[in-house]
Amino acid sequence: MKDPIKLLTATSQFYSANPSLEDGRLKAHRVEFEVTLRAILQYLPESPAKILDVGGGTGGVPSEVSNSPYSFALAQRGHDVTLVDLSQGLLDTASERITLSPNAPHPNRILQGNALDLLTILPEFEQRSFDIVLLLGPLYHIMSSEGREDAIRQAWTMVKPSGSLFCAWVSRWAHYRDVAMRDPGRLSAKKESYAKHAIGGDYVRLDEFGVAVHAMNHEHPAKMPVVLKKVTGLAEVKMIGTEGVLAGGLDKLVNSLEGDAFEAWVEKCVETGQDEYGWMMSDHIVGVARKV
Repeated sequence: MKDPIKLLTATSQFYSANPSLEDGRLKAHRVEFEVTLRAILQYLPESPAKILDVGGGTGGVPSEVSNSPYSFALAQRGHDVTLVDLSQGLLDTASERITLSPNAPHPNRILQGNALDLLTILPEFEQRSFDIVLLLGPLYHIMSSEGREDAIRQAWTMVKPSGSLFCAWVSRWAHYRDVAMRDPGRLSAKKESYAKHAIGGDYVRLDEFGVAVHAMNHEHPAKMPVVLKKVTGLAEVKMIGTEGVLAGGLDKLVNSLEGDAFEAWVEKCVETGQDEYGWMMSDHIVGVARKV
């Protein structure tokens, strides 16, 4: 396998060069966003919370509360948000939006840095001070199990007692569903690659010169709570499937709905995504660890 740090750097450069790709993803997948945001809101204290969004990308669009990734959406609800991301290009987009709408609620701090260096990005006195820490992207792109565990460990260190950590993974099964829809012949054409993928879940996209430009880890759903419990030392964690019954691209028509029609599907996906067994069917899966 290629060097995990080099792969992470290549992925960061990819997002910096293509900020609109990630910026638009949650706008196109409104169900995933709504299910995740509602889960976060359930764990927030009544008073304004201190929130750390690690790997939050552009943070969202400040003028679209109901359809913006999490940093701006939470800031607009009165919370004190710190946004951290490795990709400077994504953070530049967030900063530009604040400049364009300086009076609109926005993250109080925007910091460039790696989820693997979180304890050096923030001052020591801020450890164990955040009500909520979001790790809703970095685990997709850290290409070693040790690195992913370290990112969770550092994020957990930032959580205060009674606070919560939200970690997200991409399901290994989600990748196969995507291949089936986009390029079904690839599974047989790249048997050797997919034999390795079935074991570790690593997927590296190469350019025409064979140079890695983007890397993702697709985790086996059954392993997600095991890793989260191991790192946090908790006996129980909460698992949430963010697409529920609409995994595999089935949300396309639903995402175009409005009002009660859209809300009915969000509620159904919240229900199935938090079911003891149903969460495993989702493409993106969030684990919640609450610190006692």
